This record gives sequence, C-alpha cells and structure tokens, in this order.
Amino acid sequence: IRTPSFINVNFLSSKKNNLVDLNKRLESIELIENIYVQELNSEYVILKMKYLGKINKIIKQMESQNIIMKLTNDQWSLSIKK
Repeated sequence: IRTPSFINVNFLSSKKNNLVDLNKRLESIELIENIYVQELNSEYVILKMKYLGKINKIIKQMESQNIIMKLTNDQWSLSIKK
C-alpha cells in the first residue's frame, strides 16, 4: 500500500496562461493525486500537492513534462521550461 504525502510548492506566475499550462501538465502526472491552491495573487501561487510514491519519482515525472521542481532555502518551487 502506498501512503499519500503532501508537499507545498511555490509557482511564480507571470501570466495567467502559465497557471493553466502548469495545471494541464501536473494533471498528466500519474503520481499526483490532488492539487489544492493554498494562496493565489498576482505574483505567485502556493500549491499543495497530494502525491503517491517518493519525491524523486515526482521530480522525474515533472521533468518529462518540462516542469522544473527544485528546493531552495527549504522551500520547493516549480517553473515551466520554455
């Protein structure tokens, strides 16, 4: 049995379309069970993701969707590769 885990991530959003694009890409990742918006403003979005498996597998699946997930100063952040 796989136990779900949660992770909070920041996504710097410069355009509205970026959030829509990110959501489409995240929904295609099988290990992510749910995505919750914790905070939304004009500069960034804080997302809480419920996922199954190990964090390394999530990172690899995100890379396949051209999403970069990195840990900086104890805070996870997402960005979309252009």
